[in-house]
Amino acid sequence: MNDSATMVRLLDSIREHLATHRLPAEIATVTVGSDLINGEHVTVHLSHVGLPELASALLSWADTLTQITVTAWRPRHGETVHLTLTGQLSDATSVKVYGGLDYSDALFSDLQPDGRQGVALSILRAWATGGSAVAA
Repeated sequence: MNDSATMVRLLDSIREHLATHRLPAEIATVTVGSDLINGEHVTVHLSHVGLPELASALLSWADTLTQITVTAWRPRHGETVHLTLTGQLSDATSVKVYGGLDYSDALFSDLQPDGRQGVALSILRAWATGGSAVAA
């Protein structure tokens, strides 16, 4: 499944998306892959930024994708939270865009270590403007 033609096609897909949409967030890494569980997919890790910047970056990506979901995941060590947006590129390639930030009990009061919860786009919008809405 991971032949070079598949990898080139996935790389071309994300390259075209980035060139077309000129998304403002700094990208740390882009990974492409294909496996039996996840199918063909692209993962974009955003550079470390604060909550307003990360929320704004994820909203920018949300405007360019379809089939959007946003989740918060608190790794087992409990000191950080990863905000992850999943969706599809125009060619239906699955894409995951994520970034991490320090855990805040005020923002993620119900999120236990190794826990996940959905995050509404309205919460991302509040965070992007410096608000302190609680993810629930």
